[in-house]
Amino acid sequence: MAVFKNGEKLWAVVPAAGQGRRVGGAVPKQYLEIAGIPILTHSLNRLAAVQQVDAIFVGISETDRHWQRLPLPHGMQVASYTGGQSRGETVWLGLQALQEYASADDWVLVHDAARPCVQVEDIDALISAVVPSFEGGLLAVPITDTIKIANQDSTAKQTIDRRMLWGAQTPQLFRYSVLCTALQAVAHDLESISDESAAVEKLGLNPLIVQSAEGNIKITNSKDLRLAEFFLGKQS
Repeated sequence: MAVFKNGEKLWAVVPAAGQGRRVGGAVPKQYLEIAGIPILTHSLNRLAAVQQVDAIFVGISETDRHWQRLPLPHGMQVASYTGGQSRGETVWLGLQALQEYASADDWVLVHDAARPCVQVEDIDALISAVVPSFEGGLLAVPITDTIKIANQDSTAKQTIDRRMLWGAQTPQLFRYSVLCTALQAVAHDLESISDESAAVEKLGLNPLIVQSAEGNIKITNSKDLRLAEFFLGKQS
């Protein structure tokens, strides 16, 4: 799958500085184990299995006590850097950590630490679809539920046409220069940026949406933990 040209490289950035203690109490959720392996390790293993990825940069909290003991993928360069107070800030700091390695035309693949079930085939499909013709793109799934806008008293006000609605996921893939410009433009309000695509859209660009397979869930509670265990078992 030789879609990169002129020596372009692909770097992965994983924001993992969040405390996420709703799931595991004293242990941040990315360090909880599924089938004896930390969630973050599962996620890193998926990225490391993507042939084009040159290195993975992981943003961790300055008070992180778990990273040094984390099992890392074999045969892949994995580096850590100190993240920020929000996801957006941690990604922004990751781009700064990449400055001495990345060129403007390189690509950055941003993936949530708590999405351990992403399929390598989906990441490959994202790269193949985006790199030849777009400045960026993301994995997503079509919204199948009926979506309502509610009044303040929790009564239904309006039903949204779901045919154009997608649930954004990760990885999200952008040119290094584009993502740097996008996040710099919203640097004053990184906490409000829920994903990289939102920042890039503010530049007037339209990232490509690539449909993800079933199971690429983000773990936010104990129910998600059990569901992720099911999907990982199904994929193995």
